[in-house]
Amino acid sequence: MTAPIIPHRLTRRAVLRGGALTVGFVFAGMRTQALAQDATAAPRSLDPKNVDSFLSVNSDGTVTVFCGKVDLGQGLRIAIRQIAGEELGIGVDMIQYVEGDTALTPDQGRTSGSNGIQRGGMQIRQAAATAREALIELAAPRLNMKADDLVANDGQVRPKSGGAGVRFADLIGGRNFNLELNSKAPLKNPATYTLVGKPLPRPDVPAKCTGSFTYMHDFRVVGMVHARVVRPPAIGATLLSVNDDSVSRVPGIIAVVRQRNFLGVVAQTEWGAISGARQLKASWSDWQGLPDEDKLWDYVRSTKITKDDVTSDRGDVNAALAAANKRLSATYDFAIHTHGSIGPSCAVAA
Repeated sequence: MTAPIIPHRLTRRAVLRGGALTVGFVFAGMRTQALAQDATAAPRSLDPKNVDSFLSVNSDGTVTVFCGKVDLGQGLRIAIRQIAGEELGIGVDMIQYVEGDTALTPDQGRTSGSNGIQRGGMQIRQAAATAREALIELAAPRLNMKADDLVANDGQVRPKSGGAGVRFADLIGGRNFNLELNSKAPLKNPATYTLVGKPLPRPDVPAKCTGSFTYMHDFRVVGMVHARVVRPPAIGATLLSVNDDSVSRVPGIIAVVRQRNFLGVVAQTEWGAISGARQLKASWSDWQGLPDEDKLWDYVRSTKITKDDVTSDRGDVNAALAAANKRLSATYDFAIHTHGSIGPSCAVAA
């Protein structure tokens, strides 16, 4: 018996009812572990202006870094830990890493290319530098020394001249810093780096090479359903009509979902969703907005320049060119490259 087709008036909440799913790269088990790692930990902030949103010192001496960016193959899982560990003064082996969980990590904007390090990494670097200064200030009276005579290293604050120090955990373990990020907090001199710049192994690579890595596509929860988006034949096409009956014989089909120009199918199984998406008959408007591939370069060159990015402006370029004994001119074309995902785009929603 075929499940009834739910008309396009179906709401998103109704479609997803019964599927306890999570968007992100930190799944329920990981979230439980992150929340339970320190029973004495104070409530967390998600304000990207606060140090506590990005890191916490746990009572066992470890540090948890909370990153709003996600590792899409850029190596953030080790690079962010190197950045945080370098500025804070603790080894990467003592850093637990939570990424992309909207309930645990601050909103650092979208993840794309080098943006994870360029923006996300620098925010965490600032947070770690601010925290380091705070830990040194806390340690000064404990060690009966001036803050300028102390250094944070290997999870402790100790005298620069040598001698016993005090652990981060003993200074603030399980408690909040209650500090805003200080954009002027002194950063470590790159000449003293021991972590940043080192070719440390990426934790995700072995599992990806052996086929044991857990991708979003591998994530399963009890009662979840499957969906597929039905794409238009051309960019910019609008959805004119849908024939729900065209998938009435697809086993396990649950719903045809239409919201303006978005079209998709929901089924009890993944193959049911794939089959439904292939068989669903829909009418789309004609749209021919893309140039022929053979004329792509001419099309790009003829488009209007909307903005010039001037990276530097020194001297008189025109005068220098006019006075030059020899002038060279060349045009360079390069193909557009994008990141190639190992797996197709996928999301899990609740």
